[in-house]
Amino acid sequence: MLLNQRLKHFRTTSGLTQQQVADVLGLDRSTYAYYESGKTTPDIKSVNKLLKIFNISYYELMDEADPTKLQVSDPNAQDNDEDKLHIYDLSKPEKRLVIYFRVLSPNQQKDLLKSISPDAFDGRKKRRKSSEDDED
Repeated sequence: MLLNQRLKHFRTTSGLTQQQVADVLGLDRSTYAYYESGKTTPDIKSVNKLLKIFNISYYELMDEADPTKLQVSDPNAQDNDEDKLHIYDLSKPEKRLVIYFRVLSPNQQKDLLKSISPDAFDGRKKRRKSSEDDED
């Protein structure tokens, strides 16, 4: 399978539109459509974002064997794919959140998670409650 075909495969498997992927990449939809038609190929910056959007490795995108992984199968291994949540199972807002989260740097991801942690919400509730108490 060619790169353009793999791009389309990963996008459709993820349940994303060309426009959604193009938006995250900061491109026009037509530019991304050229990637999928094989008229042009993405630059390295776009490839890195695509890997994050589709949650795949470079080797998966390029359809190459990963030399760092041994191909040893464990007959006793229990790989339960049914428990894994796939992006195509998410609503449109959830998909947008996930793909934008994936393109953040690790520090940005950490900061975002801290800002939306249950503790952050508890702190807001406590501040709001104390403000209401002050009004009484």
